[in-house]
Amino acid sequence: MPVFSYSAVDSDGKAYKGDIDAEGKDAAVVKLQRQRLMITSIKRKWAITQYLNKSVSSGKVTQDDILLFSRQLATLVKARIPIEQCLEVLINQLSNPALQTIVKNVRNEVISGTPLSTAMAKYPKQFDSLYVGMLKAGEASGKLPEILIRTAKYMDRTSRIRNKVKSAMVYPVLVIFVGIGVVVFILTFVIPKFQDMYKTMGGDLPWLTKAMIYLSNEVMGKYFLTFPNNLFSLGIIFLIIYFAAKIMGTEKGKFKTDEVLLRVPVLGSYISKVIFAKFSQTLGILVNNGVPILESMDLVSKTVGNKPVEKAILEAKDKIKEGEKIADTLKKSAYFPALVISMVHVGEQTGKLGEVLEQISEFYDEEVEISTAALTALIEPLLIIGLAGIVALIVMALYLPVFKMYGNAKPK
Repeated sequence: MPVFSYSAVDSDGKAYKGDIDAEGKDAAVVKLQRQRLMITSIKRKWAITQYLNKSVSSGKVTQDDILLFSRQLATLVKARIPIEQCLEVLINQLSNPALQTIVKNVRNEVISGTPLSTAMAKYPKQFDSLYVGMLKAGEASGKLPEILIRTAKYMDRTSRIRNKVKSAMVYPVLVIFVGIGVVVFILTFVIPKFQDMYKTMGGDLPWLTKAMIYLSNEVMGKYFLTFPNNLFSLGIIFLIIYFAAKIMGTEKGKFKTDEVLLRVPVLGSYISKVIFAKFSQTLGILVNNGVPILESMDLVSKTVGNKPVEKAILEAKDKIKEGEKIADTLKKSAYFPALVISMVHVGEQTGKLGEVLEQISEFYDEEVEISTAALTALIEPLLIIGLAGIVALIVMALYLPVFKMYGNAKPK
């Protein structure tokens, strides 16, 4: 559909600028006149301009950008400012050009009479189905300001959980990369120097030293330091990583990977706590916002980030549709902990499911925080010991021939 760029003023003399979709120029004029705007200029946008605008709007928008936008929008809506004016104020405050373009387009849709949730649903990468679903519930119930505030709080808590998980992973990944770098440096530059010394010493070398020399000469020397073998070796590694990622990216591969991760000692327990922190928090806010339970279960399944648990939630949704209680359906799954099941049962009996779920989410938030600290405290020394052990093994392999020669040289 053609896009027209316009400038207009309202009855108070306030200026408006933006874009509008219409079948033709006359249709665009009619649309704007329905909004009680006096058009000062209107012209069709060239296809290349539309393409450039689309490219900008599809740029990188982070979760933190959406979180900040949601907080600001909630504050303005709470002050009973009309939605289109709230969006206009935010357009001038946003620092991300991509999000700024999206909000401009959303505002134009809202001015044309489109509900906010419908306008935002056109940008699923930035505003996911959960976000849009909560806005729909707010519009239907007439409680959009309250729901926007709750949504902002929900995103804030979700962001904190995500940041905790990320921070827990930074140190281990850094140590692993440093360890790989140290080993590659020793194999590439240190062992060849010692090898020259071993030739002058003569005698048979220990098996450990021979293994290190083999790794240095045959593996590093032939396959990673010699052209074109190094390109071939790197190509093979990238192909293995690529096909492994492809397999793990399939529905079956993701399911199997997530299933295995849940069974890993210590790590599986930690992942489970993160999953059920998301589950209880998301379901709680949806139920409190008046989203129907079947739609809530469907939306929640997309947020947990684990395929086996997602499947269990969807199976539970089908059973709820048949008339079963939520707690009874969750009990049939091997993934839901007894605490979640029993608390959901209490919530159903008392009619306060949303409140109970939010209490569970607070509990799991604390558990995630404690587990993150405990897991980091456990991983750090293990990685340091592992790295020190590898370096010690290499050093031992380098100096064993020296010790052997010294032992043979001692007078008997």
